[in-house]
Amino acid sequence: MWEMIEEDARPELKDPVLLVSLSTSIQQYKALYSQARELGKFMLKSMKFEKFATLYSSAMPPLVMVSDDGIIRLSSTSFYRFRADRDVVLLAGDASPVEHQYEYCESVLGYAEKLGVRRVVSVGTRWTEEAGSPVASPAVKGFATDGNGVEELEKLGVEIIRDEPAPYFASLVVALAQKHGMRGYKLSVDHGEPTPHPLSVMQLLSVLQKMLGFEVETTHLGEVANKIAANLEGGNGTGSPPRRPDIYG
Repeated sequence: MWEMIEEDARPELKDPVLLVSLSTSIQQYKALYSQARELGKFMLKSMKFEKFATLYSSAMPPLVMVSDDGIIRLSSTSFYRFRADRDVVLLAGDASPVEHQYEYCESVLGYAEKLGVRRVVSVGTRWTEEAGSPVASPAVKGFATDGNGVEELEKLGVEIIRDEPAPYFASLVVALAQKHGMRGYKLSVDHGEPTPHPLSVMQLLSVLQKMLGFEVETTHLGEVANKIAANLEGGNGTGSPPRRPDIYG
């Protein structure tokens, strides 16, 4: 697997926690399973994050991103820092890996270990559930690498996932975190809400704010959710609002 990490700087972090917020790039699944990507984009727009490193890898989709100006760049993910009592390191970007997922997890976790990360929170969507209501706020569900982690999630009101497989990168990175001496947590929602997924993002943020100790305004997400519900009630037949130039922009 080819990879490259470009560092702008290596920050001094305070008891950092890594928040992994990447979604699939596979076209037929993007509409259903893009909640983590949307969460990352919303946090970057709404909070004062500082980018300090970018990860390029052949595990990513074999494509380049073309701008409105016709200028290309490699698909990538980046590490961002939010300063707080406990620094939040956000891993966000174009997509989750499509190949070499174990190796990509090792790249992410190996770098996080150098940053002093001892806890990893990964966000994703369950792949084994029935579709939920398009207008109901989905419950946040999850699991952890040990019993203490499960108890923490329960105290936060997270419904514990039991006795089912949890596939792909967003879950693998949690399991492999334990091999690096880190406690890992997975936060999920069931699919069903039309894209974009403001209710899902709001629910995930409600847990993450308590879990990681930050605050972010979510009023705009509620407005977007109301518009989607109004479109559904109006019977436009699509289940989706009109295309916007960017998510929640």
